[in-house]
Amino acid sequence: MRTLQDPSNIELKKIVDQLTLEDLDITARAIARRHSVLKNASAFTRNPARMNVITESRQKQLEERAIAAKLSPSAVQDRKRERLMLDNKVLALQVKRLIAAHAGLIRAVQLAGGMSALERFWKEYKEVGDAVQALDALPQKAVVGDIT
Repeated sequence: MRTLQDPSNIELKKIVDQLTLEDLDITARAIARRHSVLKNASAFTRNPARMNVITESRQKQLEERAIAAKLSPSAVQDRKRERLMLDNKVLALQVKRLIAAHAGLIRAVQLAGGMSALERFWKEYKEVGDAVQALDALPQKAVVGDIT
């Protein structure tokens, strides 16, 4: 017997949430297009647990759309704007964290090998380094421990 891929349906639930957020129809085919492992709609329709998640999500989506239809267009636009602003804040936080992580790694290279190692490393990436500095994304102080 084959083992189920994505048995807890975590990725399925994330895809359903994303489809709901984008206000796209929740279908097995739409989910299969976005899923990283399960690429056939039948992988969802033949599995009762997955199909249950899809059916429940589709029902919630239909209910939300019915409520939205009763709201004024400006209220719907306000909700979309709020959702987009929240998404923007989340993405901005992710970018800040990525920049800080990369800056910390750069600082570690510098501390481990000195300026010459950093110069060799950045020879091809000078533009990236300048951009990181322009964003004021360098950490105040990086702590590097000796692994050996």
